[in-house]
This record gives sequence, C-alpha cells and structure tokens, in this order.
Amino acid sequence: MLKIVPLTQEHAVGWRSLWRMDVGDALHKSAIDHTEKQLLDPRVPLFALLGLSQENEVVGLLHGVVHPVAGSLHPVCYMQDMFVHPARRRQGIATNLLDALAAMGRIEKWDRIYWLADKNNAQANSFYKDRAVPLDFSFHILPLGMLDKIGVDQ
Repeated sequence: MLKIVPLTQEHAVGWRSLWRMDVGDALHKSAIDHTEKQLLDPRVPLFALLGLSQENEVVGLLHGVVHPVAGSLHPVCYMQDMFVHPARRRQGIATNLLDALAAMGRIEKWDRIYWLADKNNAQANSFYKDRAVPLDFSFHILPLGMLDKIGVDQ
C-alpha cells in the first residue's frame, strides 16, 4: 500500500537519495542542502510530497510551489518535479502523487496546477496526455546564473 505524505525530517534522507537519482550530478550539494532546508520550512511556498512504500521507503517525489498569478483571484501551483524510482514505475505511484497534489489544490482553492515535460520524454508525456490539457507554447529562459551548472551554454 502506497502512502503519500509531505516531506518531513524523518524522510529527508530518502528524499535526498531519490532526488539525487533524478538529477544526478547536475546540482551541487549546497543547492540540494538549500532546497531541503526550504522544503522543510513551512514559511516557504516550496513543498514536496513523497510516495512511501509499505516498507516506508521513499519511492516517489513531487516538488511544487504555490504562487499568485496575474488575472486570477486564486493562487496556482507549479509542479516542478515528479520522479518515481525506476524499479517502481508503472505501479500507480505517479498517479497517486498527482492525485494528492490535485486534492491539495482543491482544498486550498488553487486555480490550476501546471508543469513542463520534455517533449522527448515519451513516458512522461504518455502519462500526462490523459490527465491534463497540453498547451502548445514554446518555453524560454533568460539565463541569470544557473544554466551553466547544468550544461547549457549561455
């Protein structure tokens, strides 16, 4: 039985291990430490939901940030990351994480949840295609200091 819980100090090591599996060496330890500190601070709008196995192992994670947006009376949520341990995929973990996020949004009266998915990530796009409305926009970034750390020329 899968359990979805917010990140707490109790599961921080499991979160860190799974997130490291997702991002590899793209992020410096100081960025991961800072992110963990923010995720555990209730005053910061960044949060993490975790999927826990019956053995209490962190098998899935979702990062989100709730923020205001022009043109709406309600905040929106940007789902920044969703990652499921490769050995645990196709077991409903991503579905449960997304459903838990949507339930949070309904309770907190968010206007919408949005995210980005690499157009070449067929597995992710297959998962999302029946769960959300795709919009055909291009995505642009004005580099201000991080892209060089993940191998993007500025």
